[in-house]
Amino acid sequence: MITMVSSPRIPGFKLASVLLSLCLGGLLVLTLGGNRVEAQASPLAMGWKSFGIEGDIAYAPVRLDGYPLFSIATDLSQSDSNRSGIGALQMRRSRIENLLHNQLQTLLEQGIDPDDLQIVVTQLNKQTAVQAVVAGNPGRPMVTITALDAEIYGLTEADLADEVAQNIQTGLERGMAERQPAAQWRQAKQGAVGAAIAALLIALLAQINRWVGRSQHPLKHQLLVQQESLAQQQAALSPDEPLPEPITDLQHQIVRLKRRIERKTWLQRILQLSMVTLGLWGTAWVLQRFPQTRSLGLLLIRQPLGLLLLGLMLTLLIILSRLGIDRAVTQWVGTADTIPAVQLARRQQRGTTLAMAWKDVVTLFWIVVGGVMALNLVTLSAGFTLSLQLGALGLLASLVFQSTIQDALSGVLLLARDAYTIGDTVAIQDITGVVETMGLAMTQIRNSPGHLITLRNGQITSVANYSRDWARMDYAVLVDHDTDIRQALTVMAEVLQTLQASSDWADKLIDQPDILGVSQIDPQGILLQIRTQTAPGQQFSVLREYRLRLNQAFNAKGIRLALPQRELRYRDPDPRPSDHPSE
Repeated sequence: MITMVSSPRIPGFKLASVLLSLCLGGLLVLTLGGNRVEAQASPLAMGWKSFGIEGDIAYAPVRLDGYPLFSIATDLSQSDSNRSGIGALQMRRSRIENLLHNQLQTLLEQGIDPDDLQIVVTQLNKQTAVQAVVAGNPGRPMVTITALDAEIYGLTEADLADEVAQNIQTGLERGMAERQPAAQWRQAKQGAVGAAIAALLIALLAQINRWVGRSQHPLKHQLLVQQESLAQQQAALSPDEPLPEPITDLQHQIVRLKRRIERKTWLQRILQLSMVTLGLWGTAWVLQRFPQTRSLGLLLIRQPLGLLLLGLMLTLLIILSRLGIDRAVTQWVGTADTIPAVQLARRQQRGTTLAMAWKDVVTLFWIVVGGVMALNLVTLSAGFTLSLQLGALGLLASLVFQSTIQDALSGVLLLARDAYTIGDTVAIQDITGVVETMGLAMTQIRNSPGHLITLRNGQITSVANYSRDWARMDYAVLVDHDTDIRQALTVMAEVLQTLQASSDWADKLIDQPDILGVSQIDPQGILLQIRTQTAPGQQFSVLREYRLRLNQAFNAKGIRLALPQRELRYRDPDPRPSDHPSE
């Protein structure tokens, strides 16, 4: 007997879901707001991506205290490879940033007034350069403007040099102002507020996660009880016998229960990802408040936190897609008002199988999309270069996972042909059992001893489905030679008709009996045969009941079954002559 344990309602769960949505929305806004540092640069720097490749030109921003000031470029066609060209660009970028940082440190150490600082454009070896003039004393050039740098902005070298000089002037003055005691105290307060908000949101999400975890306990207990009951009932069956209807219903209950647990598990994954994301956001927020650590905070925003947000978004998309598949399959299955009961039962079985397979496909699709987006996030590749990389990865994946692709194609054909579904009793090669799981690549079958057997779909060449559309009870009995054959056949037909008229067995017999008559006569007896169609998977239970009733009817009519017979003959090969011959 199965004890049904109802899942308790989570107090305030709907409110918690609303709070979770608000937390995630606030997190997204604050994360985007964390990039406000990027927006504080001049329009010159805002016209380009942080890093990128356009044709043969690669470009990257030059930053001071995390603020982008301007971008520099290099020609990849002049290098041996894209990697060496990008490496040269990074070296030039690091050299310029070090010169800017050293200039700022010199200004702070010497206590220079911002009014005494002037960034000017000068000519150095017939090249346009930008240098600092402090209290009338010119310093070393900080950056040399190239024709390629001007080309990416669509400006002349002189015009670009003026813009760069203005941005450097603004950046150095801002850096000096941010390092004053009053500014640092303000930055510390902002960091503390951001850290407190992140800690509060993490605590709220942790509480929701505990609620969801507690709600899973009764469901998991109920699943364990039902699985133990299913295993016991399966063990009581013979190896070639399909599952009766109560066990099939129990399997469907287990599938629905697993679906509920799966949804809560996905919700927990979202909550856990959100907590990690909030922790990183809080850390990045605090680091961005201070000029000395702002670059590290921006790095957290651009890559680790960006990857976490991408994972969070993909998890939400996976959950919404899986819920959409459940809804679409439910609508496809229909109701008893629109289709016959027999078709409805089959559609319900098939719907469960299709839903699981499509969920695997959608999940794999979003994972691939997420991988591509993550690759684009952490690399400089863009456009055609990224397409080439993905093409190479796709070719490599097709070679490595060739057998898996073959299994998936076989799974698609099995699903399209409705060869079997979850809950069907099948014989695949020399394995007979009930289908517990069917995916695009793998099928799992539970046999009567309770063993779970996993098969690759690509290895399945033939399937015998005992649960599809209808089945046949085919029975033969050997009677004695002295039996009245017509009477025996009449009794066999009457027993089957009586069984069909019974309310307990009427729905399992779907056709009139087909009396085949005498099938064989041999020295052992006369073989009589009868058959009829049954509901799918019910032929074995009908056969057991028919044997019982036929035995009782034969006994009542005095019809005897054939008994094993053997005749022995003896021949004397050398008879002795008689001592007393007859006279």
